[in-house]
Amino acid sequence: MKTADLNPTKPPMATKRKVSLEVVWLLAPSLLAMAWLVSKAQWFWNNQPDLQFGWIVVLLCGYLFYEALEKQPVVSVRPRWWSVALFLVGAGGLFVVQVYQVAFGTNAASMCGLATMIMLVAFANLGIVFGWRGITTFGLAYAFILIAMPMPGFIHGPIVNGLQNKVAVINTEVLNLMGIPAQRVGSLIHLPGGTVGIDEACSGIRSLQSTVMATIFIGYLTLKRVSFQILLLIAGIGLAIFGNLVRSLYLSLTANAQGVEAINRVHDAAGWTILVFTTVGVIILSWLFNKLDQVAARASQSATEAAGLPAGEVSNPR
Repeated sequence: MKTADLNPTKPPMATKRKVSLEVVWLLAPSLLAMAWLVSKAQWFWNNQPDLQFGWIVVLLCGYLFYEALEKQPVVSVRPRWWSVALFLVGAGGLFVVQVYQVAFGTNAASMCGLATMIMLVAFANLGIVFGWRGITTFGLAYAFILIAMPMPGFIHGPIVNGLQNKVAVINTEVLNLMGIPAQRVGSLIHLPGGTVGIDEACSGIRSLQSTVMATIFIGYLTLKRVSFQILLLIAGIGLAIFGNLVRSLYLSLTANAQGVEAINRVHDAAGWTILVFTTVGVIILSWLFNKLDQVAARASQSATEAAGLPAGEVSNPR
């Protein structure tokens, strides 16, 4: 008889797959709810340029769910009171949102309401199957799709308008420092050769949303400490904003040198260049933060050993 057959710590692959399929079956209500959310959100992903990364988010959600299956907690199916409460609130909210959408149509605000209620139903399903450990393990796999939801007008408008005005202000100041007479009126920059408008794309909202998606996903996979994940998110947002400032300044310089019509020839190329710049910057930052994370872990281990508690050993007080 082989020794491996007697080792209970390494179950056969078939057993592991069976357990995972059982979990998928138990989580079927939440998975169906997520499929419903995708079917509702696909119109925005197919018709709004700033949300075209939504299908990528769905794929990443699937990957995160697969990763969570690898470290799933023990199944403990029972109707915990808080899970039942979440389900009742979520189901009731879904009914209200559906009535609203039938009466007034689907818009960004109702999609946010739908996504929120579906998250409550999904977390209720996780709580019933696993308890709180299920939410901490699978929560990101479900909640990650919220990044691809359209923002309501009362949130989207101020953000876009604020970015447009800030970009226009900074560009105007830089152009004047370079000796190019420029005057800002709202989100418009008047140059000697014409007027350049800082539109929604040039505001940076598209690169900002995609950068948030990338930094959360990469940070979750590569960094262990939440503090470093938050730092990566903040740094990624900073890169996106800086890159977009450089892009809009380049377009303004092009318009001043070659005329406003020249912007159409370089607009898309400049956008892709900044996207590559931001992506590479996030990857490099994640690598640096990962190194810092390892250094911090080694320092913590050395401090533990210096205190007389070797890593992995728990003191047994008498």
